[in-house]
Amino acid sequence: MPAQKDPVSDVLQLREQGLTDNLIAEEMRKKGYSPQQVNSAIAQADASADTGGMDMGNFNVPAQAGFQGQGYPAYGGGMPAAPTAPASTDDANLYERIEETVEGMIDEKWDELIGEVKKIVEWKEKMEDALKKIQTDVDKLKEDFKLLHQGVLGRLEEYDTKMGDVDTELKAVGKVFKDVVPQFVDNVKELSSITKGMKKKGE
Repeated sequence: MPAQKDPVSDVLQLREQGLTDNLIAEEMRKKGYSPQQVNSAIAQADASADTGGMDMGNFNVPAQAGFQGQGYPAYGGGMPAAPTAPASTDDANLYERIEETVEGMIDEKWDELIGEVKKIVEWKEKMEDALKKIQTDVDKLKEDFKLLHQGVLGRLEEYDTKMGDVDTELKAVGKVFKDVVPQFVDNVKELSSITKGMKKKGE
């Protein structure tokens, strides 16, 4: 039965685990101790801690508000609360593990961010190279078009020149025909007359 156990030892054991008086009282009640036993055990544990382990069981304390039994302060009464037990090694290790975990998560996320930034920088460099190549191709295309334009203009000028020469030649030929054709017509008429005369003599 829980009543046969030493409640003071249980309180001291729970304090060594870093529990506060409120949590100790709750754990003691779960073990079957009555509120009076819990208050008495906590008071004896406080007195033992203050006197370096001296037995305070028969030490009579004048009755005051908030005191019970043989002078032990009631749990939650007017006596100052017992100092909280220092954090245990397990708590310190827990904090260290939490800190290491958080730092690990931050480092991991930072590495992921750096990786994404590197990808963006690489993409930017590729895009800049592609734009430079496109600009080079456009400049070359402009130069080729300029040469083609100059070639076409040169051909047109040459064609205009040749057409001007042909026009001049045609005019010269037309002038020649204008001078030659009337004489040619007269010669044809004269030849026709001669031919007719020769036919008459032959008859």
